[in-house]
Amino acid sequence: MTEPPDTYLGNPVPSRIRDTWTSWEAATWRTNQQYAANQSFPPDMRFTVRPPLKLCPAHRQHWFDYRNMRFSEETGDPWPGSPQSPFLYVGTNVSRLREERRVQWDRKASEQMQLIERICLSGRSPQCTPAAEVPEQRQVVDLHLPAA
Repeated sequence: MTEPPDTYLGNPVPSRIRDTWTSWEAATWRTNQQYAANQSFPPDMRFTVRPPLKLCPAHRQHWFDYRNMRFSEETGDPWPGSPQSPFLYVGTNVSRLREERRVQWDRKASEQMQLIERICLSGRSPQCTPAAEVPEQRQVVDLHLPAA
């Protein structure tokens, strides 16, 4: 397992963030560090978060489906299911618009993933598989991604 760093973008990582490095709280902290470093378009942090172990198989699949959605730089659609004209805008900086939409896309996908977690863990979803039918969880393997 990869250990969380002692510093992130030159700032010390608080112990509570180090202890929950693969949580939404830590992803939000890392994003805020990007903004504090004057990076207007931070990288997507949803790939650094692990799904809760208690997600049922149906919601786990939905969670991964949203995590694996990617913004299309060719079409520039703001969000799936929004067949809008790709780049209707007033201005001259298409690259900035593309990055703004990518960040919006990433934020919306992260919100959907968190909503799926809340729905499943509430215990009130008819989609959930009964606990007796949930197979044993497989071990998570960390992948080392290249630095941005």
